[in-house]
Amino acid sequence: MVKKAMEEKATENGNITATFVAEQVAAATSKLAAPLVKQMEEMEQRLTASIGARASRSVGVDDNLPASSSRELGGLEAHLYRTYKYHDPDAAARNRHKSDWDVPSDFTMPSAHLFNGWVGWLQGFPSNATQDGSGKKIDAPVKPLRLLKHGSLPRKIRRAYDNNWKPIMELMENEVADEIRNRHVDGMNYDFFKSTYDEAFKGVCEKYPEFADTAKTKNWKVSTYCKKIATVKSQRKKAMV
Repeated sequence: MVKKAMEEKATENGNITATFVAEQVAAATSKLAAPLVKQMEEMEQRLTASIGARASRSVGVDDNLPASSSRELGGLEAHLYRTYKYHDPDAAARNRHKSDWDVPSDFTMPSAHLFNGWVGWLQGFPSNATQDGSGKKIDAPVKPLRLLKHGSLPRKIRRAYDNNWKPIMELMENEVADEIRNRHVDGMNYDFFKSTYDEAFKGVCEKYPEFADTAKTKNWKVSTYCKKIATVKSQRKKAMV
C-alpha cells in the first residue's frame, strides 16, 4: 500500500514510474486487441453456424467417427473441414496404414473448364455426396481445392492434383493472393469468383501470352492449361541453352 501511495504521488507530481508505464502499455494493448478478439469470435460463430449440425460427425465410410477440424493458414478465418476414414488401396508402403484423407474414397479430380475449376479451387465442392456402407447417400463436402494437402490425398488423386490442377491454379492464385486471403469462403459469391478470375487470368496471360488468344483457349480444360505450361517452360528452357 505504501508503494502504491508513493507511486500515485509521483504520478501526480508529473513523474513517470515503471508501474505507470506498465499500466499505460497494458491499457493500450487491451484497447487494440479488443476489436480483433471480437472479430475472431464473430468469425467463429458464423463459421460454426454455417457448418451447423454436420460438424457434429465425420462423414465417410464409418458415419460414427468423430468430426475432425483443421486450421488452414492463408485466411483471416479458421476453416473447419472433415477428414475421411479409409485405406488407400494404391498407397505406397509408408502410407499403407494411413486412414485420414482430405477427400472421400470415391472422389476424383473433375475435368473442368478454367472458370469452373477456379470456383472449385476457391470454394471446393460443398454439395459433393457419397454413399455409406449401406448404400445410403450422405453429404461428403470437399474443401477448397487450394487447401488440399499433398500428404492427405490418395495416390491417384495426388497425381491428378499435382499434374492437372496445381500448375495453372497456383499461378492464378498468386495473382490475387490478397483478395483470397482476406475473404472467407462463406463470403465468396459469383461476383467474387468472376472478378478474381478475370484479374488472375490477365496476370497469367502476361507471363504466358500463349493463353491470351481466347478464341483458341476458350474450350481448354484445366488439365490442358497445365500441360501447356509444362510445354512452354520446356521450350523456354531450350531457348536459353
